[in-house]
Amino acid sequence: MTSFIKLSSLNSRIILGAITIVSSFVVLIGITLSHTFYNSAYSALKDSLTGQIYLLMADREFTPDNLNASTQLPNSKDVSHTTYTQLFAYITHKDGSILWQSAPNIKPQLPPINPLFQKNLTHGKKIFQHYEIKGKDFISLSIAIFWDLDSKKYPLIYHISDDVSRLNDKIFNYQYQLWINLIIMSLLLLISLFFILRWGLKPLREVEQEIKAVEKGLQDKLNKRYPDELIPLTYNINQLIHYERQQQQRYHNALADLAHSLKTPLAIIKGQNYTIDHADRYIDTVNNAISRMNSIIEYQLQRASSHSNTSHIQYLQIKPITELLIKTMKKIYHDKNIYFELNCQPHSQFKISEGDFMEILGNLLDNACKWCQNKIIIDIHSTDTTLQIGVIDNGSGIELDMIHKISQRGIRADELTPGHGVGLAIVQDIIAVYNGRISFINEAVGGLKVEILMRV
Repeated sequence: MTSFIKLSSLNSRIILGAITIVSSFVVLIGITLSHTFYNSAYSALKDSLTGQIYLLMADREFTPDNLNASTQLPNSKDVSHTTYTQLFAYITHKDGSILWQSAPNIKPQLPPINPLFQKNLTHGKKIFQHYEIKGKDFISLSIAIFWDLDSKKYPLIYHISDDVSRLNDKIFNYQYQLWINLIIMSLLLLISLFFILRWGLKPLREVEQEIKAVEKGLQDKLNKRYPDELIPLTYNINQLIHYERQQQQRYHNALADLAHSLKTPLAIIKGQNYTIDHADRYIDTVNNAISRMNSIIEYQLQRASSHSNTSHIQYLQIKPITELLIKTMKKIYHDKNIYFELNCQPHSQFKISEGDFMEILGNLLDNACKWCQNKIIIDIHSTDTTLQIGVIDNGSGIELDMIHKISQRGIRADELTPGHGVGLAIVQDIIAVYNGRISFINEAVGGLKVEILMRV
């Protein structure tokens, strides 16, 4: 059992299981049919012997005249229409002495006298015996009959015996043919099961081939139509492939942005010449460049660490996180005395990680706080599958041509420069993972409205 469990091949497990079940089933069928045929054959023989002994009783009634006469019974010379090979009969007293016999030399083939006939002899008592003489198998039937003659009871025991060698040969031939046929049928069944198994597991092999093709870059995802049972598997594999490619793209973008952003401070450091007269200015310049490089690295690492909306993410309560971010912004921009208006249901929730949500809303609020005059409106609405975020400030808005630029990656203002567009790149990357979109609208009364819609 342990070795069966440790089999690493699904195909081997199923084949071994099929062989075990089919073999056990064939053995049980063979034993059952053999036992049934054996019992049926011997039952028919016993019925035949019973009928013959009744004929013997009718022919050999207990009278002085007919006890010494001969009787006609099947013998070895007439076996074409019977299962018998040698049938003989005899009548004994209760002490076992032979009173009559069908052939002159049958005594060496007589069965042992059953002790019950001597100790507990009753009228109509019937006993079957199996015995062996000189390597031959015999079966005998004995019946005790109490004859009434002159108001006296005379107990006689009628015996009839048969050589069952021929019957045993028939049973053996039947069992031999039975096991041969069962083995042949089991082999045919196992071969059929093997081909059915190959056919049934073909979709799994096709999945394996498509995965190898994806690994080699020959195709983008699993494209074939698979059985219903494999659709969830192939869908999840395609989702995993899509997620991994998104992650790779995000890491590629983060590294590209990091390399590009580090060029400026590195160029500044490289262009500085140290002199004793301007040592302090040199140190301040280098420290400022290093500080900026540190900020850039932390920022890009933060972008690369944001993760996607996978199935293990739990639903997040939106309002408490939003209120926490509002308190944080009030502390940072305490000098502006900003009024925040929050429109959000108390139990609003969405399937998003806390870090991603804080990154999205935190950047939007930070931009709004920088450019508003004194008021920010936050509208958040959620369902089981969507999350809609709206942030409106009462600032001066943004130029129309800049709206199109900040919506495109790489064509935007420096991400570390204060103003609209700070942190918007990371916001766009995160909401893209959640099948979302972002839009910028200048309000008629002034200010900018940023809307985000995400779906799961």
